Amino acid sequence: MRLARSVMVIFYLIITAAALPPKNNGTTSSTRRHVHDPRHQHRLGGEPDSARSQVVGNVTGHTQIFCHNETQPPIYFTSQPDNGGPGVYILNADPVPHGAVNGTMFLFYENDHDFVPYLWTVVYPPGGAVFVTPCPTFEGRIVRGDVSNFEGRIVRGDVSNFDGRKHLLGTWAELSWSTNGTAWGDVSLLEGNDGPVLVQALDAANKYKGFSIDVLSNAPAGAWAQKLGTGSWCLDKITSEGGNSVTRAWETQFLDPNSVYLEDNINPVINSINGRFAVTFYAGVV
Repeated sequence: MRLARSVMVIFYLIITAAALPPKNNGTTSSTRRHVHDPRHQHRLGGEPDSARSQVVGNVTGHTQIFCHNETQPPIYFTSQPDNGGPGVYILNADPVPHGAVNGTMFLFYENDHDFVPYLWTVVYPPGGAVFVTPCPTFEGRIVRGDVSNFEGRIVRGDVSNFDGRKHLLGTWAELSWSTNGTAWGDVSLLEGNDGPVLVQALDAANKYKGFSIDVLSNAPAGAWAQKLGTGSWCLDKITSEGGNSVTRAWETQFLDPNSVYLEDNINPVINSINGRFAVTFYAGVV
């Protein structure tokens, strides 16, 4: 137990020390990509056409193998043993507890399965962490969720994310694994921004993408949108289909499109050769 806690603390310190992606220096070059929507597809920069992160429905030569059937309830997980294999650490760097359990709920959604999460857990602040190994074909996102009225069991209506509706608004930490064990990751604000997230590869290269600064505070009135279920306010989506131009203009003042997805022509994606990532969620809203 002491060893496991030490590992978590070490990863937390590594992430925190690395979590300072540069701001734009007065010039903003936006990028656009949306890996969830089958109307779009995403090619990794510098990779052959066959290599993609978070590839979705009907892309030539790729058929997603789902981990979970949406007719089944979400799977609850607690921290799994870390044997050095593929997987992801979820680190909760949000000092504010959310919901009745005094933690934050985190959910794994598979691409094109937006109505029912695949996995979910609760991570306690400050600095709490869990390690999980998704199924080898996972392609999707990790997002903050709602744990309101949670009493140790899930009853329909207790938790907003289990109400059978799409809960897209917020920051997405997007991950996928290829058949050779390599994993791909990025942070996307295309569907909203409910707080900073950093994705870091846990291989020798130690690359990271995302952001750690607060861009919600002081955002202009026209940049906000309300989350479904909880009614919490966060920054609106910026996708071209109904995207909020006020939100886009605000975020591009502070965030580097080489670090986080903002539009379409830059792909801020990293890979992890050993299939291991750490994803840190900073102060945000659910």
